[in-house]
Order: sequence, then C-alpha cells, then structure tokens
Amino acid sequence: MTEPVLVVDLGSWAMSAAVVVHDQLHLVREPVGGGTRWPGGASLDPAPGRPRLSVGGAAERMRDERPRHYVDGARRAVDANAPVWLGDQLVNGAELVAAALDAVAAEARRQHGGIGRLVVTVPAAYRTHDPRRETLVSAAAVAGFPDVELVHDPVAAVADPVAALEVPDGGYLLVCDLGATWSATLTQLQHGVPVPVSQESSGHGRDLDVVLAADLRARLAQWVEPAFTAGGDVSVRAGFHALDIVRRLKHQLSQAQEATDQVEPGVPPYTIGRDQLDQLTEPANRWLVASCRAVIARAGIVPADVAAVLLVGGSAHLPSVGPALRQGLGRPLVRPAEPELAVLRGAARLAGGREGRALPADPAPWRVEPLAWTVPGGRGRLVRWLVKEGEQYPQGAPLAQVRTADDRVYDLTAGRADGVLLEHRVPPGGMVVSGMAAAHVRLSPVMERFQLAKRHHLRVSGDWLLMPDRRMLVECSRTGEYVKVRSIDSGALVTELRPGRGAGRPQHGQVALGPNQQLALVTWDAEGHFCVWDVLSGRMTSSFSDHHRPDAVLVNEGEWRLVATGEGAASVGRYRRDVATVWDLATGERLDRIVGEDLTRRFAGYAGSSRADAFATEMSTPDGRLRAAVQDGSIRVRDVETESEVFRADLSPARQIRTAFCHEGRHLLARCTDDEGTSVDVWEVLQPA
Repeated sequence: MTEPVLVVDLGSWAMSAAVVVHDQLHLVREPVGGGTRWPGGASLDPAPGRPRLSVGGAAERMRDERPRHYVDGARRAVDANAPVWLGDQLVNGAELVAAALDAVAAEARRQHGGIGRLVVTVPAAYRTHDPRRETLVSAAAVAGFPDVELVHDPVAAVADPVAALEVPDGGYLLVCDLGATWSATLTQLQHGVPVPVSQESSGHGRDLDVVLAADLRARLAQWVEPAFTAGGDVSVRAGFHALDIVRRLKHQLSQAQEATDQVEPGVPPYTIGRDQLDQLTEPANRWLVASCRAVIARAGIVPADVAAVLLVGGSAHLPSVGPALRQGLGRPLVRPAEPELAVLRGAARLAGGREGRALPADPAPWRVEPLAWTVPGGRGRLVRWLVKEGEQYPQGAPLAQVRTADDRVYDLTAGRADGVLLEHRVPPGGMVVSGMAAAHVRLSPVMERFQLAKRHHLRVSGDWLLMPDRRMLVECSRTGEYVKVRSIDSGALVTELRPGRGAGRPQHGQVALGPNQQLALVTWDAEGHFCVWDVLSGRMTSSFSDHHRPDAVLVNEGEWRLVATGEGAASVGRYRRDVATVWDLATGERLDRIVGEDLTRRFAGYAGSSRADAFATEMSTPDGRLRAAVQDGSIRVRDVETESEVFRADLSPARQIRTAFCHEGRHLLARCTDDEGTSVDVWEVLQPA
C-alpha cells in the first residue's frame, strides 16, 4: 500500500481515526482535547447565513452555550434512519456524518499530510443492502471520498494485530463489542477472512450511563434537582453534564475500587464504588451472555466449538463483564490492550490489503493483434494474399507471399494460434517492411491456455520456508518466538508452535528438516542454552547447553547435527582461540570440540538456514506444462508447449527473489526478501475448461 489511508471508527457517541502509511498506523488526535478518542457529538451554529456543523471537542464547547443545538452522537441519526432536531433545524444523518468526516479528514491532513482514500467501520447490524450503509457512502462522497470502503466492526476487531488471534480456517470466534451499543457477533474464518454469521445488538452501554446519571440525580437531588426541573436549556445542559460525569467515573472504576467527581462548586461530590457499578451492570451482563448463547445456537454449534471470545470497545473495561462471560460461556477470553481502539487497529490492518484485491480482466473469447514479419533484406513486395479478409486460418498456415529484391519468394505464415484475418494492411504490389504491421487478425485464445490470478500477499519480519513436498508454507520468527505452518491456497493457519511460553523466550531460532522429513525448530539464547522442538507435535525432543556464548550456529540437516562456534577458553600466548562444539540434535549429546581459527569454513554441509527449502530461481509444474523463472527482478512464467510467456510479475524492489509451484501445480509462489522482512505472493493457476 503506497497511498495514505484515513481509517475512521465511527461509534455511536465517540469516534477514533488513524492514518495508515506503508502499513504504519498514526493516530489522529482530537485537536481540542488532544485525546485519541473524539467526542462523537455534533453542534449546529445558527449564525447568520448558512448554519455550520461542528464536531468533536469544538461541538462540546458549543454545547454548554446552546445545548438544544447539540446531539451527542453524529451517527445516531443514521442508526435511527431519521433526521434529528438541532435547535429549530432538522438535520439528517448524512449531513452529520459528512461534517464528522470533514473535520477528521482536515485534522488528519494537518497532522499527517495528504489522504488518498477512506475506510469507515460500520456496526454488524448494518448488513448488505441496508439503506444506512448507503447513507454513510453518500456522506463520505460529500466529504470528498466517493470510493470509501465500509468494514464491519466485528471483522475489523478480529483483524486487530494487538489481539494476535490465530483461528484455523473454518473456526468460530465470538466478538463482543461493548460501546454505547453492545453487540455479540459470531464470526467464522472462511478462506482466511472473518465472516459474520449471526448477531444481536442492544443499547445497554447507553442505558447503563442513563441509569448512573439517574442515580447521581437521586443521591444529589437536594442540589441538582432544580436544574433538572427548570426546563429549557438548563435541563438539557444538566442532563449532558450528568452523563459526562458518570462516564468518567465508570472508566475510573476499571482501575480503582471507588471513584469520585465534583458535580459543581457548592455541591457534594458524587461517589460510586465498584460493587454498586457491578450491581447496575448485572442486567446488561445477563443480556450479553444470553445473546452470545443465542448467536451460537443459531449457527447450529455449541459454545465448545468457539475458539475464543474477543472483548472490545470502551465498556470492555467494566470489571464484571469478563468474569460474567467466562462463567456463562466457559471459553477463553481475549481482551486486547486499549480495547476501545481494537476496531480501529483492525480496520487499519485490513486497509493495507487492498492491493491484493485487484481484479484482473477476464480473458476475452478473442483478441485482435497486428501481424508483422521480418523480411530478408528488410523489405519485400507483396505478391498476393492467400487468405481473404474475414476468412479463418489454422495455426502456421501461409497467409501471403512476398518477393524480395533478389526475386526469391517467401511465404508469410501465421503464428502458433488459429485465427481470422480481419484486414489486409498492404495491397498486392505494396511493400512489406520488417517490423511493420501488414495485417490485423483475430486470434483464438488457445494460445493463452493458462491464466494466473493473485490470491494473497503474506508478509512477516522473519522468514518463509516452503516444505520440500511443496504442500505447506512455514512462517518462522528469527528470534525463535514462533513457527506457523500455513496452507498455500488460503494462507490459513494449520498449526503453530510457540516454544517461548514458560521459562523465558528464546533469542534465536532456525527451522530445519530433521530425520524422516520432520519439521523442527532449533532455539538458543545468548548463554548457549539450546532446545530442539518438533513443530507439528509441539514437543521438545532434546536440549543441551554449551560452555561458551555462541557467535555462529549452523545445522547439518542430513546428519542432524549442530555446530556452535564462539570464543573459548583455549589460548595460544596472549590470544584466545575460537572453539566449535558439535552436537547430536537427536540426543543432545556433545560429539566433538574443536579449537582453531575460522572454524565455520571447516564444516561442509552445515548452514545457517534450512537447505530443504523448496524455493528456487527456476521451477516447473509437476506436469511440466509451465516453467517459472526469476529474471531481472521479476517472475516470468512460460507455457512450455507453445513457448509463450503467459505471466509476469515485476518485483524489482526485492533484494532476493525465489519462486516455486505447489505440489499440484495449482499455485505459483514468489518469495521476496528486503530490508524490512520477507513476503510471499501466491497466484492461482487457472486453466480453461
């Protein structure tokens, strides 16, 4: 992704935004308060001339002066699919959202420069063909983004990189998004993409705020009731202030047992404890657990089929929500850091995948091409056309005859495809010049027997390995933190090994292929402690420790041995000599210890990366019909039978490029290594029926 993308999480009463540039997320802070969460309200300035809408902190400032010209959520009019009154003006949802997007985009440009396109999140309840989606698209077009993309909140939440979720293809994940609106959405991973299956929503987040504000009003009635009953702007302003106070206290209680806030000078402070908050939250928790069970049942599965429950949104901080879900569902609970930003982070991650969604044109049932020939001597006089305009001809058929300067006559033949001769560009007696079009023909597509379609782009900061049988991709961290085995066709996770859990994380790792082609991970730390892991079973098969710090670690996959070199205790005069220790990876036994200089050159067959990797500079499909090769920073695929190039992908920015076909020849892979990491592109090989 090259163009900057503005991503906006448009909530019911708050919103957040970020600019994504080169896969890096830069939060757009609200200009008045400087926070990462923008107040979602909007205020109408009834100044003479054209009224103007303000949003965010600016709208909250105007709220105290004109509270009846304020709505506490720009999206509320869209949710209700009805306009709202701001003072004596009726304002629709598209106008409110357009004003919000205008303000966010202007601040994003001020903080981070130009914006190329826009991505906006939408609730799970906004399903396909919902008119509210069209309202958001119209609002974005007014704000200058006619190509806006809409992403469902639960889909974005699952993609949050902070949550670091890994669900096998076909697996289920339950997303509980707790903002002003609470929703429970069951998603299923289909071909690597989270798809909402069933969903329920409720206004419990806002309802809880209203209940807390009512409690404040009741407990401080002697002081605040006159403002609530005064009517007009005074009553509306009092209601907004009460909601502001209880929202602040509610979030403080996620860290403290008790929270206090001053309503106004001369009024006793309002205090609420966590026990009281838990009691008031209990009905909402019961609804949430019941809704989770309902969406699971509607999918025809049971809670045990759900991999995990993902908890996001501002109310995810409520202390009682997590225990209620664990007790009610019995499934693992994942609550990422700053859960109120999870949807934004996930949407930003998805925004970077647009380049992988380019749709190539369908191959035409025919195509028009010029025909040119290389004539001896550079030119010749056309004797006659052997095929009339509009006539068909088979591949290799003679189409015309040309006479050269030495009176030799040559047949001008067709290429390697059948076709129809559409136009004679040179009349009999005219000159046929080398390289100049002499005719136009319509070709049959049999020449292009193969089409390649991009399926996905996978990028990591570590390395990619293709198993020797070319059935699975292996993603490995250079720190040895994890190894992930993925399917080639979808990129979905098949299995994962994380050896660092428990007794500290390793600092280095190397994937290798052991006896019987078993995928293994060798990890070690700076102190020389080594472990060998079976990736598929997750079992540690051996471990050993060296007496010196390893400077270089090499593995011999054929003999299943490891050599670690480093500065040892052996010395000659004042100089220390290098020490190399050879280990049996199967048993963990030390086999040899060698002292000398430049030791790594002595160990033939040892390498710092797996030599079993199936990526190469050239490779053919198993049936031998296609051949791929790396050439001048690109991958080129040729049809072996017709000797024609059927595909080319330019990958020039990469420092090192390798390619491969999968075991069935149905997918082409390209691995590119640059300064920032390693990526794998996968194309599907399409064959005509």
